[in-house]
Amino acid sequence: MLIKDKDILSDEKKDVNIKQVKKPRIKKENMHAAWGDAFDYYIRGITEKYLRFRGRASRLEFWGFFLVSGLLFLLLSALGNYAEIPMLAYYYAMATAIPAVAVTARRLHDVNKNALVYLGIFVLTVISAVIIGWWALIPILLWTVVLIRMLSMETDISEGLYGAADESDEIYGEDNIRIIRKFRFLAIFFTGLILALSFVRFDDWSRQAQFMATNDAIMEKIAEDGRKANMSEAQIKAAQKLMTQTLKSWTGKTVQENDINDAIAKSLKMIQETKVQ
Repeated sequence: MLIKDKDILSDEKKDVNIKQVKKPRIKKENMHAAWGDAFDYYIRGITEKYLRFRGRASRLEFWGFFLVSGLLFLLLSALGNYAEIPMLAYYYAMATAIPAVAVTARRLHDVNKNALVYLGIFVLTVISAVIIGWWALIPILLWTVVLIRMLSMETDISEGLYGAADESDEIYGEDNIRIIRKFRFLAIFFTGLILALSFVRFDDWSRQAQFMATNDAIMEKIAEDGRKANMSEAQIKAAQKLMTQTLKSWTGKTVQENDINDAIAKSLKMIQETKVQ
């Protein structure tokens, strides 16, 4: 009886124990040390390196700084909401804006790039967004991707114009690149979360500001029309109070200018008829 090759191959496949290859995990001691280093990089970034735009910054220093910065922003945002100080996190962001730019400049130097050129282009794209509008978001996003790629590059070992390479970029051995990738992912994730949160908040604040401006204009018109009708200040205030109740009843509804004018006239007439002194 002949044994065919395909039968032999079939038997071999049955005998082979195929194990799923798992990605190696980061050693706990290295991860703990990396978190400690990240906070250390951050503290040094906002103290002794606050205005240091020259020199280099390793991948670990850069992503560690922004990871801790993002975490603190979110914590301060939650604390600000609890303490009714909604701008608390943004005060923090303004206070740490300079060291954030400085560490970005040092990271670009570490890959032998001129920080002034690359950050200057980014600033120009942001300014264009203010002038042009939403269409400028496309070049901003594209340039952000370019920057992230450069900020993730390995240290350029040549001294060049920016001094000697930073040896602290390779301190965790085989776990080093995995730790860098984890820091980068978390930093980008937190940044995206912050931007989304900021967009929602600023949109809400913008709506509130528009409402307040409209409300003030309505109250001013009631006062103007009331004085023309020889109403007393007490009557005008009563009409304004009545109009405030009407505005509350309109919350979430689409209201036309004619509706507002009619409601103003109705409020004034109602107060006049009740003869409020």
